[in-house]
Amino acid sequence: PPILYQAALLTSWSDFKAHIRSISLLAIGLVIVTTLAVGLTLKLMVPSVPWAAAFVLGAIISPPDAVAATTILSRLNIPRHLVTILEGESLVNDASGLVIYKLAIAAVLTGAFSMGDATTQFALVSAGGVLIGILVGFTFVEVHKRLGDPFIEVITALAIPYIGYIAAESVHVSGVLAVVAAGLVRGRYAPEIVSAEMRIMARSVWNVLVFMLNSLIFILIGIQMSDVMDTLGRYPLSQLVLMGSAISVVAVVVRFAWVYPAAWLP
Repeated sequence: PPILYQAALLTSWSDFKAHIRSISLLAIGLVIVTTLAVGLTLKLMVPSVPWAAAFVLGAIISPPDAVAATTILSRLNIPRHLVTILEGESLVNDASGLVIYKLAIAAVLTGAFSMGDATTQFALVSAGGVLIGILVGFTFVEVHKRLGDPFIEVITALAIPYIGYIAAESVHVSGVLAVVAAGLVRGRYAPEIVSAEMRIMARSVWNVLVFMLNSLIFILIGIQMSDVMDTLGRYPLSQLVLMGSAISVVAVVVRFAWVYPAAWLP
């Protein structure tokens, strides 16, 4: 939650709102299309894989990483509105990817899948997460107006992403979208409620915290890699390289292809 919250907090609300259509088409439409394309590719290469399991892989791969997008974009001289769209997409697409992932996992476990039920659940989970995030954001905006100590303000700010995430997950809606929505709301009103001293202090605290959490994430991935490599050792290397390359190419090609209908649709 803190990693997503900080990214949302630093996002320009006016820019995000101006490009909400493009961001939504990428963060929701492209994630769904990529999930379907990757699932179909895996099913064609390995017919024994159930459709639901194939879509689980698609949901894992479909949302580009927010940290990677921000890091790469910072090194390139590209128009500001494109940076806003891609950073905004990376904020929201984790939520849509996780919702699709949960639906696909449920289909694997139950053996049943209904497109109508999945669409309804996707809409409810997403809308519910955004609503809770907005409520949490406005609540803490009012709380911050009544705080006068920078240390208490920083500690309160650190609690926002966790409160938003836990509140949303407790009622089975998107905790990721709740955190993003809370961050956007608080970022929108930050100039009115945050003192200069608190802003300097909070920026340092957030930078250290996010760096530590990102490091922890990669450590956890590294710990899991030994088990993953042991499992993959049962398959020929040529087969793994072929499948990995094919799925990677499909994910990239679908992204390029999606830009044209996404620009034409509006």
